[in-house]
Amino acid sequence: MNKQGAGKIDWCDYTLNPISGKCKHNCPYCYMHRFWRFPGNSEIKFKKHYLKDKMPKKSSRIFVGSSTDMWGSWIPSEWIQAVLDFCKQAKHCKFLFLTKNPKRYGDFRAIENGWYGTTVDGTERTKNNIRDLVYYTQVGMAGRFISFEPLLVPVKPDLFGIQWVIIGADSTRGAVKPPKEWADTIIEEARKNNIPVWIKDNFQYPIRIKEKP
Repeated sequence: MNKQGAGKIDWCDYTLNPISGKCKHNCPYCYMHRFWRFPGNSEIKFKKHYLKDKMPKKSSRIFVGSSTDMWGSWIPSEWIQAVLDFCKQAKHCKFLFLTKNPKRYGDFRAIENGWYGTTVDGTERTKNNIRDLVYYTQVGMAGRFISFEPLLVPVKPDLFGIQWVIIGADSTRGAVKPPKEWADTIIEEARKNNIPVWIKDNFQYPIRIKEKP
């Protein structure tokens, strides 16, 4: 388990990656591409020993699966279930899951300390992800969230049933930063629904907005 800090994934306290390997979504902007080039890093693996990590003593937000999409259709169900069984034991912590395949959430019973999220970049790749997130997650979880990162085109999302919004930009070298107005539209929709907003530093938004749910 890795502790997060400035310049990393600032909306969580720790990351945990018991499932690793090259994600088959193959999104061109993924920051993991440079790691998967090295021998052995691209192989899909289940690192059971990671499930023996000691949890932090104080309440923490732990992002599970930051190095691959552990909810991808190619990941064995028994691996995912083992991770969920491990996470639900640390009831004082919140475990955040993020996927571009939110339909897979429906195959498992939600854990009470789990936050279930999906990525929306504005393209056809993630067109129905918010709808699927709400439909395929169940009552009993801690909450649902949307990560608009990287925000590639302007969107006006329907945020019904969502409890947290994260906004970020494409961090690949040479990427053009999105206009402020793209974030403004999402923030406006979030405010209408009393949803807290967290804007990552890479968006270069002129106002610091880092609200926790």
